[in-house]
Amino acid sequence: MDFKNYLKVNAKKINQELDSVLADFLAEVKSTSPKLLSKAKGFLDFCKGGKRIRGVLVNLGYEIGKGRKTDEIFKIGAGLEILHTAILVHDDIIDESPLRRGKPSLFKTIGLYSALTLGDLGFFLAFKIIAESNFPNKNEALRVLSKTMIDTTIGQMMDIQKQDPELTAQLKTAQYTIFGPLTLGATLARADKNLIRVFREFGEDLGIAYQIKDDILDQDLNSAEITRAQGYVNKAKKMIPDITKDPNMSKLLEQMGDYLIERRN
Repeated sequence: MDFKNYLKVNAKKINQELDSVLADFLAEVKSTSPKLLSKAKGFLDFCKGGKRIRGVLVNLGYEIGKGRKTDEIFKIGAGLEILHTAILVHDDIIDESPLRRGKPSLFKTIGLYSALTLGDLGFFLAFKIIAESNFPNKNEALRVLSKTMIDTTIGQMMDIQKQDPELTAQLKTAQYTIFGPLTLGATLARADKNLIRVFREFGEDLGIAYQIKDDILDQDLNSAEITRAQGYVNKAKKMIPDITKDPNMSKLLEQMGDYLIERRN
């Protein structure tokens, strides 16, 4: 299976878990205060769409870490996708962006304060999903996710102040887009700590490449930037033999690197 198909197949499983988690959340809101339903539904709608790459990478990290086969890992991936949505809600407010994925941003549809509050709730839902899981080392996973979000937040602050673009990408983009999801999955699989160390280097390089591609898509940057992004991908690919000896997993990681800088949106 190539990476695009791997992403498609596993994204479907993530979406199934996501629908279940959000349905439970909506039922809780309804029982507490029906007047809040329209706001909650706005957040649910905002969770729809996207490639689910972060949730899928949780599963990939778990598989590379040779975790015991369980569909519960997809629920963890769904939690990370909710967290991703929460970050987007806050990003749109910070950037004063009226649109997200071609539709009005959440704060434009339900109001600034409601959007901020539901963004906060998204963070807590992600942690709750891990805390209530059956993974024996879920406390370590919570620590990993906490550190990922601390680094991401510091990166966001640096981005607001237009500081060191490369370090910003390492902290903001790489942490919660590549390294964080892979590490979360590997941690739940109780993988060797050396794998986590290599994932960090691998994820940081791919995260920078991912951010460069985002900038290219947003700002129509020149071919020199495309070459720079490819350089980071090539650097990351050199670490794959230290991540896995499985030829199928190696192929997926190589194709993932290419996918991140060849994507059109």
